[in-house]
Amino acid sequence: MASSLDYLDELDRLLLGQGDDCMLLTQLDGFLTGIIVSPDLIGPGQWLKTIWAGDDGEGIPVFDDAGGMQHFVDLVMHHYHEILASLAHPGEFEPVLEIDTRTNETLWEMWIEGFGQAMDLAPAGWTRVMRDDDAGCLAAIEGIRALRAFANGTRRLTRAEEDRWDGQAPDLIPIWVEMLHQWRLENDPNRPASVKRQKIGRNDPCPCGSGRKYKKCCGLH
Repeated sequence: MASSLDYLDELDRLLLGQGDDCMLLTQLDGFLTGIIVSPDLIGPGQWLKTIWAGDDGEGIPVFDDAGGMQHFVDLVMHHYHEILASLAHPGEFEPVLEIDTRTNETLWEMWIEGFGQAMDLAPAGWTRVMRDDDAGCLAAIEGIRALRAFANGTRRLTRAEEDRWDGQAPDLIPIWVEMLHQWRLENDPNRPASVKRQKIGRNDPCPCGSGRKYKKCCGLH
């Protein structure tokens, strides 16, 4: 990213403090990137709760008070805008990927998982891209889907294939993302370039996904 990444350390700590259901930082980065480049607009009200929902969709945020949750949401939205700002300058986007300190390998699996979760929220838009004649975007989606299948175990890799993807995926992911972002800009010029940072009102639906008002749910803490 082009600007200081100090806030990511705090966001990382807050995500880790939310327990096993919550996304980790690299997964969140992939998820937010997928939200941004999605051909269909996905508002924060649709995706915020996915961050801590977990595989069963039942995970809820845990904060000491309402201010703590608002600060968390602010950090998430700040990172959203940082990703968006980097995509405005070709060549500047860099995914947040973990490094295996034992082997020095770049781990792309959780990032791809997060991006795939974003794709699942608005699949119709990705179908439109697949029906287009843009060979680059088609290859990008097929590549992301292949990596996702490798990551979740639905497609097995030979050792040679695994080594090849481990070496190539970190370089391919930024290229794929920038191509998909450009497709979105060219095919939906009226779509807003960004979303406002979300403030949680006391009478708004709680972003944890409980269906209750914020003041009667997480806002009680």
